[in-house]
Amino acid sequence: MAPRGGVSAQGLAALLALAGSRQLDVVALRTRMKLDESGFNSMLDWLQREYLVDIVCRPGGGQAKETVELTDRGEAVLLGLLERMCELPEFR
Repeated sequence: MAPRGGVSAQGLAALLALAGSRQLDVVALRTRMKLDESGFNSMLDWLQREYLVDIVCRPGGGQAKETVELTDRGEAVLLGLLERMCELPEFR
């Protein structure tokens, strides 16, 4: 259930960052990723097109706050990637 082109290292890092809470403030995620605005937006757009994350706008503190949320598909893709990365060879 992997996306067509595969997940980039930055995309994987974003999915891992979202794995615990399933959501992060857009600004907090960008800061955590240490990407410039253009690179972050490109990565986020790609993750959205692949249905791995959703951007949700919620009211808070007098202004709307955008959060990035891990989708069920995003979680499934992340788990599949981790299982493949951690698979140990069989010994005979």
